[in-house]
Amino acid sequence: MKSHVLKRILSYIGRYKGRMTVAVIFGFLSTVFTVLAPSILGQISTILYAGLLDGKWTREDEVYFTAGSLVLGKVGAIVYIMLLLAVIYVVAWIFAMLANTLFARISSRVVMDLRSDIDEKMHRMKLDYYDTRTNGEILSVITNDVDAINTALGKNLYSIVTQFFTAIGVLLMMLSINGWLTLIAIAMIPATLLASGSIVKLSSKNYKEQQNLLGDLNGYVEEMFDGQNVVSSFNYQEKAMNRFDEINTALQDKAQKAEGYAGSVMPMTQAVNNIGYAISAFLGCTFALHGSLTVGNVQSILQYTKNFSQPFTTFAQMSGQLSAAGAAGERVFALLDAEEEIPDPATGKVPEKCDGTVSFEHVKFGYLPDKLLMTDVSIHVKPGQKCAIVGPTGAGKTTLINLLMRFYEINDGQIWVDGVNTKEMTRHELRRHFGMVLQDTWLFEGTIRDNLKYSTERDVTDEEIEAAAASVCADTFIKTMPGGYDMMLSKGAENISQGQRQLLTIARAIIANPEIMILDEATSNVDAHTEQVIQDAMATLMKGRTSFVIAHRLSTIRDSDMILYMENGDIKEVGNHDELMKLGGKYSVLYNSQFG
Repeated sequence: MKSHVLKRILSYIGRYKGRMTVAVIFGFLSTVFTVLAPSILGQISTILYAGLLDGKWTREDEVYFTAGSLVLGKVGAIVYIMLLLAVIYVVAWIFAMLANTLFARISSRVVMDLRSDIDEKMHRMKLDYYDTRTNGEILSVITNDVDAINTALGKNLYSIVTQFFTAIGVLLMMLSINGWLTLIAIAMIPATLLASGSIVKLSSKNYKEQQNLLGDLNGYVEEMFDGQNVVSSFNYQEKAMNRFDEINTALQDKAQKAEGYAGSVMPMTQAVNNIGYAISAFLGCTFALHGSLTVGNVQSILQYTKNFSQPFTTFAQMSGQLSAAGAAGERVFALLDAEEEIPDPATGKVPEKCDGTVSFEHVKFGYLPDKLLMTDVSIHVKPGQKCAIVGPTGAGKTTLINLLMRFYEINDGQIWVDGVNTKEMTRHELRRHFGMVLQDTWLFEGTIRDNLKYSTERDVTDEEIEAAAASVCADTFIKTMPGGYDMMLSKGAENISQGQRQLLTIARAIIANPEIMILDEATSNVDAHTEQVIQDAMATLMKGRTSFVIAHRLSTIRDSDMILYMENGDIKEVGNHDELMKLGGKYSVLYNSQFG
């Protein structure tokens, strides 16, 4: 795991210093009692060995073990030590349970904070972040990568702390018994690290590539599922399956290598540790035969040697999950560090009079700083005017609206809404003045009623909802549905027709009751009869309101007060229909191509 990722994760853990301190103390106490046990257990072996040598287990004049006021022989001493061990193991278990519970809560809180930060970040992100990534790729970061961090923390946080204390405690106990045997155990540490280090690096590299491929796979699957009709229409199924197999095979290969390398770390470290254990056993027995160590001390130090290697074996075993968490962390923190929208002013201005006045003054904009799409756009739309925006595909019609809503920031110039520079308003305040109906409908999973109320923060009565639906002829079909306004729409509202979805989005905009309406080919997905009904309803709706209408069918905008003909990002012609037709320019050519 790279240092910058580790620091970021530790910063999240640091939010819970109090709980972490208590958990570490419990883990320390659990380790202390666990480490003491082998030393005490070794005394039993010493007593047994002494009894075997002299062949005598009870003598009235023998005092073998004293504990305060207790005076015990060999058997009594063994019973006493067994009871003491039982108490030590129970106390160690209690502290371990408390520590493990606290660590589990801390890790779950950390992951909850990560998800919350990601959710907040997604609402501050620039729109071009979504433009350059698939939904599946973004979802993979939010779900799979966060889950990888969750798995690593949930399973290993307790072990990391306790194994650290175990290594220190065991080392001190070994030094208190025999320094030479301790040196052998210590000498095994660099051998273990050398044996596993290169493998851990290979494992980390493959885990990183695995997480990237997993994001690619999720993005591809999401894209294919969303475009299933197009895939079927063009007989693309076989190519789609081949592409899926290609990504899936690459993912399988990287996953196999990552798990394979990670899985080989533990056997290798165990082999090195077993060699050290064998050497310690040989020398310990030699010391015992020469009388410099008791049999019990030999048993204790051998058990300590095994325990001393356990933390390093455990850390090596964790390498797979920690490598996966490190790779996932890089992707998660890359998202959290992505460029955000320009922050809103601390105290945004609020228009004194909301009448729907909109002005563009010498606006320049480009998706790339060195490639401007708009070089000098200036328009003034008066309150209540209907402004139509027309032009060929890619002319910048939708871009103009996106700039008005501050979905993108302009490079130069100013945009004014109701006499206030949009940069001096909060985005929340700015967008409160607009209602939008787009060509691509968006409805969430829920009731029709809840979807219609989505456009406003105020409480909306059932009468207002039904009146808005009736004004666009949506009330008729809603009442024929099972449950009426309480009918549950499926994901993407796939259980109603495209035209019905569009009618609901129009009704939703009406409920918002804004000063400015934006319509982007709002009637493109309904039949001719319904289109005419909606146009009549829209005429009533837009009366007294400023409106911007993006249209490809020019018959729908002939009555506009102002028509902007755009091409290559800039406004080429401005006027009403009659003025532009008399001009005989590009608008008239476009109009005649549809009706000539």
